[in-house]
Amino acid sequence: MLRSTLISAAALAFAAPALAGTFVFETAQPVAEKRVIAESVVWTCEGTTCVGDLDRKTVSLRICKKIAKEVGEITALRNDKSELDAADLEACKASAKS
Repeated sequence: MLRSTLISAAALAFAAPALAGTFVFETAQPVAEKRVIAESVVWTCEGTTCVGDLDRKTVSLRICKKIAKEVGEITALRNDKSELDAADLEACKASAKS
């Protein structure tokens, strides 16, 4: 019983990182900090591009709005599976930090 519990726990530990995906966002203005915390993720930024790992499969307007509150206007948000469209990016601009 204990052995099967440990094996299950180990399997979940290895599976959890597989749910995370690398996301990229771009901003209208260069990000002042090299590291930004938004959406409970530490993003590594250089110029107008920031990269971070989220436990999500696809991008969403909600994620964009949370990031925009921290860094300002977002011009792109994507991962290897999806990207925000122009309409969602326009909606995201309303949440941007001034």
